[in-house]
Amino acid sequence: MAFPPRTGYNFVSTLHQQVPDNMSPAKQSLPAPFVVCITGASRGIGAETAKTFAAAGATGLILTARTEAALEKTKEACQAIAKSSDLKISTLGADASSPGSAQRLAKLIEQDHARLDLLINNAGLMASDSSAFGRLGDIRDDQFELPMQINTIGRMLTTKYLLPLLLKSENGAKTIINITSLSSHLTFGTPIPFNISELATNRLTEAVAQQYADDGVLAYAVHPGTVRDSDFPAGFPEMFKQGCNDEPDLCGAFCLWREWLSGRYLAANWDVKELERRKEEIVEKDLLKMRMSV
Repeated sequence: MAFPPRTGYNFVSTLHQQVPDNMSPAKQSLPAPFVVCITGASRGIGAETAKTFAAAGATGLILTARTEAALEKTKEACQAIAKSSDLKISTLGADASSPGSAQRLAKLIEQDHARLDLLINNAGLMASDSSAFGRLGDIRDDQFELPMQINTIGRMLTTKYLLPLLLKSENGAKTIINITSLSSHLTFGTPIPFNISELATNRLTEAVAQQYADDGVLAYAVHPGTVRDSDFPAGFPEMFKQGCNDEPDLCGAFCLWREWLSGRYLAANWDVKELERRKEEIVEKDLLKMRMSV
């Protein structure tokens, strides 16, 4: 699938659709303890990301979804492949857009794990009605509200209430990864309310990285790839479905590698060796951030 240059899709020349051998979670070793919270972990990218961190040696996983029962399959899969014999998994049914849910999540992490190294804000919604893919005047009203509530406000709330845990965890990674979308750079193809909510996610990431840099917090916005979904929202264009061929575990493997790119938009397809070779250019020109050309 060809994307406009402004999307940054071809920022590096080497793109991956599957986890490259050098990024395999089996070849990674997380420090101990290492506790990760993943929202939207019952299926797809969230579930595969949870499995990636279990395989890489996480000692704690906190998994959320709209219903707690939906997380059981992910939990069992993580337990089966865990590298650490100390892995403890907690689950919580949570509404991603609710302050109460974010507060309950923080309390659960405090009680069960007493620390947090990494928050992955993966819970998100593109649309729940086919009208969202139409022109602005034809979109049902709730299709404006839902993506903003879940994708934007939800990520803000989870970040707000889990930041204190990240900050106080001794020798912690102090890292936040917001799962965003290449659609944040588009005005077509996917619903405009979704695109706007993901653009806001990119800006939120940059703001957190800047505001909490002196506290050692790192924040990244990661496009997970164009992943084929068994449950595309109604109205999703067939021509775009054909281009969704990236594996759902690609994102988790990329999230294991974070390094020096805090505050920036990244894509899980990008080859990390090539990113490393461009480090000086990226830092000097302050690339991969949302800017207006003037």
